Amino acid sequence: MMYQLLIVDDEIHAVRAVQKGVNWEELSISRIHVAHNIKQAKDIFGEHAIDIMICDIEMPQGSGIELLSWVREQHTQTESIFLTCHSNFDYAKEAIQLGSLDYMLKPVKFHELRNVVQKGVEKVGEKRELHVSKVEGQYYSMLWQTHRPVLMERFWHDVMDRRQSSHPERIRDALHNQSLPIKETDSFLPVLIYVQRWAEKLNPRDGKLMEYALRNAADDIIWRGCEHRPFVRMSDDLYVAILPADQGESGWEQQLKPILGDYIAACNRYFRCDISCYVGERGLPHEIAIRYDRLIRMKDNVLNRNNDVVFWSEELGNTESIDVIRMNVWLKMLEKGAYDAILTESAQYLQSLQELGCLRAEVLQQFLQNFLQMLYHFYQFKEWQAYQVLGEEVSLERLSQAVRSLTDLRIWVRSTLTRTITYSRQAQDNETVMDKVKSFISQHVSQSISREDISRHVHLHPDYLSRLFKKETGQSLVEYILDEKMVIARELLSGTELSVSDVASSVGYSNFSYFSKVFKSTVQMNPNEYRKAARGAAGRKT
Repeated sequence: MMYQLLIVDDEIHAVRAVQKGVNWEELSISRIHVAHNIKQAKDIFGEHAIDIMICDIEMPQGSGIELLSWVREQHTQTESIFLTCHSNFDYAKEAIQLGSLDYMLKPVKFHELRNVVQKGVEKVGEKRELHVSKVEGQYYSMLWQTHRPVLMERFWHDVMDRRQSSHPERIRDALHNQSLPIKETDSFLPVLIYVQRWAEKLNPRDGKLMEYALRNAADDIIWRGCEHRPFVRMSDDLYVAILPADQGESGWEQQLKPILGDYIAACNRYFRCDISCYVGERGLPHEIAIRYDRLIRMKDNVLNRNNDVVFWSEELGNTESIDVIRMNVWLKMLEKGAYDAILTESAQYLQSLQELGCLRAEVLQQFLQNFLQMLYHFYQFKEWQAYQVLGEEVSLERLSQAVRSLTDLRIWVRSTLTRTITYSRQAQDNETVMDKVKSFISQHVSQSISREDISRHVHLHPDYLSRLFKKETGQSLVEYILDEKMVIARELLSGTELSVSDVASSVGYSNFSYFSKVFKSTVQMNPNEYRKAARGAAGRKT
């Protein structure tokens, strides 16, 4: 380590004596500067880093005391030594008060000067090391301050992900070892932030940008200047904000709900995503893992709260109070082609579920199963294959996604109904007139069907339809309708316990006697005889 020396004296011979009287290289003095007045000295200070100054007290253009006072203010690392011809104690007192290294009388003894300069070099060296240590300390302190949020978030992530033991002693050790500015006795409030969907599918780069945006919005809206702001990413769509307990005191729900509401609104508006916040219970650091697990279960169970704030203390909706057996009505609507009605009615029903406090996951799963069963029944009636109609809508991934939330279920229901309706209309367009006639008769076999009813359905004149049907099938419309009704009647008589009167009603005959007469003329047995014969035959087979 090398040092620079400045000699300030108006007597040239005194300066030369000092220059030559000491072996400065032995003291690591690499350069000696000379000034004959205060102005020259200040100029040298302006251009060079002076470590040691040897200065005369009395000079014509200003005293050494004046120069030393300036040096003490402007160059605090410099050590000063006074030389003077006067032994006046007042000078010595002033020099000492200004922090000079020593006060020496002329003519100076060079071995004493050497010893004093040696002391000055040592002090300057100590100051340099102290300065370097201070700068390094400031650097590492700044580095730690910069990375502290990352360390905090990693700690909380490990706690909630169970990589960090939740035993209180292990938590305390982890906080101490990582020098985190929280204590194991501090209380925190976890808030699960669930991104339910983005308006557009994000690529990895956009995903990172949106994560940064969500984090910044949380800094500005949720914490609002709080020193510690852990925003922990648990997955692509799950984040946890760890709030200090002072945000969870008296009336904390009323205080927190509008804040989180503002956060959700900002995310809706600026980031085009649906997002909900689930507020957990307050707890100590070692309790946060359990609190997080409860929030995950609540998120999985509460499926009708979109863009909303949900508190752990809220009651979940009662499954038994929800009517999910609406499918028979909707099946009839499909069979009758009442497509607009079923779209409207199903949307209204699902909207009614939105009004419940908290909708359990099993309700949506039960609804989905019943709805699929209704669709499959309709496809079977139409002799369609479900995969041809619905495609990927019945894949395991899509069905799993459909019950993630009420909004997802609404989207799925509308999509499956739209596909079903579109397929049905396309099938109708591809049907021949005869197919449409037979399909209409099959769907209305339980009613009294007239030729006029059928002709209106296929948009043909009744007389023309009759001639066309006879030509294509070899049967008249009346004969075909009668055969269809009798087929159903025989199945009901042989396979059910319905009374003959009920069987008659099921195939569109309100007059029991007339039905029996028609049945006998067709089957050569009255209904009771047929039932007895059919069951006897079935018994012999077994």
